[in-house]
Amino acid sequence: MKSFTWARAATDNPETNKVAVMLPGSGYPVEGPVLFWIGEMLGALGWHVHAVKWTPEDSPSANPHEFAAMAAQQAFAESPEAHKRLIVAKSFSTLCIPWAEETLTPGIWLTPLLTDASVRSTIAATPKSDLFIGGSEDKLWDGGRLEETNGTFIEVPGADHSLQIHNDWRASQTAQSEIFERIEEFVVSLF
Repeated sequence: MKSFTWARAATDNPETNKVAVMLPGSGYPVEGPVLFWIGEMLGALGWHVHAVKWTPEDSPSANPHEFAAMAAQQAFAESPEAHKRLIVAKSFSTLCIPWAEETLTPGIWLTPLLTDASVRSTIAATPKSDLFIGGSEDKLWDGGRLEETNGTFIEVPGADHSLQIHNDWRASQTAQSEIFERIEEFVVSLF
């Protein structure tokens, strides 16, 4: 794993600093369209954004939850000190949801692996108001958790695991634009 600064913000006061960490999916890099625009949005909103890339040496198979949590921890450790923190994770990296719960780090969870028992039980028990976004055609979304009272669950009709609508780039672009608006509302309401 390697990490890098995506967007710089003034970081002279840990009490007012805002740091966001972006974690990719196993095959969806931070430069992928959804994460790319979220990184740009957070930077424009005054967040220092630190992004993670997987390397060929990475081997998460032994304990994927711990691997994802370590990636988040390392990225935050390499970022400026901040009172306000946020994690944005896609797919595989949402396995760090239990870690985010332990550290009370708010999250934007893109196509979370809701079929994972640890992720599901953590979401069911959390008092945090995280944002969960998935597509209705994504088998790992598993119907979402629309009945949960904690967190906000957004299901994109017809979208797959990449939050794209099959064979319809215009509908995909429109759906993703609506997702970005909801994410911006969520981020602005955080603190």
